Amino acid sequence: MFVGDERVTEATLDGYVDGEVASYLEQGATLEDVSYGDSRQNAAAVVLYAELGQALELEAPDTNNAQSEFEALYMEAVKYRDELASSAEPRELTDDEAEALNAAAASDQNLVQRIVSEWLAAADLSEDEVGQFYTAANADPNVVGEVVRMWGEQQAGFADDLNEYIAEYDVSLNPRYGTLDISPLVGVFKVEVPQR
Repeated sequence: MFVGDERVTEATLDGYVDGEVASYLEQGATLEDVSYGDSRQNAAAVVLYAELGQALELEAPDTNNAQSEFEALYMEAVKYRDELASSAEPRELTDDEAEALNAAAASDQNLVQRIVSEWLAAADLSEDEVGQFYTAANADPNVVGEVVRMWGEQQAGFADDLNEYIAEYDVSLNPRYGTLDISPLVGVFKVEVPQR
C-alpha cells in the first residue's frame, strides 16, 4: 500500500491480519468463522485512514491504552475518519445518489438508525432538542427523510474529499488485498482505492 511517499509493506499488513485473526481465535472463534479476505480488507482500510491522517498532519489521538500496534492504528484511523467526515463540505446529491440512498434507507432500518444517530451526534443537540426531534419524527416521517438527505449530502462531500485525497496522495493498494472501496456508504458513493 502506498499513501504519498509512505509505503506499507505486505509483511506489515499481513502481520496485522494475523494478529486480528489470532485475536478472534483467542475469543473462541474457529477458523471457519474467520474470513482472511475480510480481515485483509479491514486491515488495509485501517492502515489507509491512519496513514492518510498522518499525511494530512491531523492531531493523533491518545493510543496509550491500545493493546497492540494494530489497535493503536485502529484508534487513529477512527479518529481521522470521523474528523475528515465531519469537516467535509456537504454537497447536493446527484439524482442517482439520492435514489440509491433512499432505496438503501427504505430497505434497512439499521441504516436509518445509524444515520439518525450520526446526525444527532454531529448536530450536538441538547437533551431537550433531541426529545423534540423524536417527537417531530414520530409525528411526521418526512423529518427522518430530511435527516437522511442532510446526512447524505455530508457523506457526498466526504466521498468527494476522499477521492481527492486518493489522487493527491497517490494512494494505491496491492491487488492481493482485493478491491477496496472506502466509501461512506458503499453502493451510494464510490471511493475505490486504485490497485498497483
